[in-house]
Amino acid sequence: MNTVLFLVVSALAAPVIIDEATPSRARAYDEPRTARVDARGASRIVIVGRAGWLRVNGKAGTTEVVAEGTARAPRTDLLQDIKLTGTREGNVVRIEVEMPKVEHRNWDSSWDSGPSLDLTVTVPNTIPVEIEDSSGDLRVMGTAALDVDDNSGGLEIRDVGGPLRVRDGSGELQIENVRGDVTIDDGSGEIDVRDVTGSVTLRDGSGSITARTVGGSVHVERDGSGGIRVVDVGGDLIVEHSRKRGVSYSGVKGRVRVE
Repeated sequence: MNTVLFLVVSALAAPVIIDEATPSRARAYDEPRTARVDARGASRIVIVGRAGWLRVNGKAGTTEVVAEGTARAPRTDLLQDIKLTGTREGNVVRIEVEMPKVEHRNWDSSWDSGPSLDLTVTVPNTIPVEIEDSSGDLRVMGTAALDVDDNSGGLEIRDVGGPLRVRDGSGELQIENVRGDVTIDDGSGEIDVRDVTGSVTLRDGSGSITARTVGGSVHVERDGSGGIRVVDVGGDLIVEHSRKRGVSYSGVKGRVRVE
């Protein structure tokens, strides 16, 4: 027993050896990025994001588009190649992020994320907006009519003052308070739509669908997998190519057709 105790105490008392050759987490470098464009008389605002999260906020009374963000990269040369530009051609204002090419990742493998630009864009709430985003979470609030093409990452859209069209690759999709029709073409991920004055049209690959408080009709043109729940619809409910048993509804004032 004494021998066992001696061995345990000796092991606990042994010095801790740190291998300095073991790579530690690489340092991330960051710099601010800004762009401003006069939007007076503009008819459309185009925003192109890349890696990193993106926030787009509509603002009443403003006459310019303001983009402010933070660029991050594991090396200074990559950081310098992260660009944010603001331009205007005729009636179109364009905010675009440019990222360095990183086909061959040669930075420290312990750094688990490549170059990115986290960006907030403030726009007049009276001009239609088009957004193209590659990866990272996207949140849009308080804009005029909106068209979104999102590749991956969570997507939240609220308070849209016109029609809304969304093409989404993957990630959870939340939509609330749209004054117009909503059209969604989704690859995968949960969809939650509520408080829409117009009609809702959906094409979905996989993931559950919830639609609540829709003034017009709800039309699910395609549903790969996942349940469908519809509550309080002023028009019709039409569900095509579904599994039927996964569809539930209540408060539908128009006709119901589930195929």
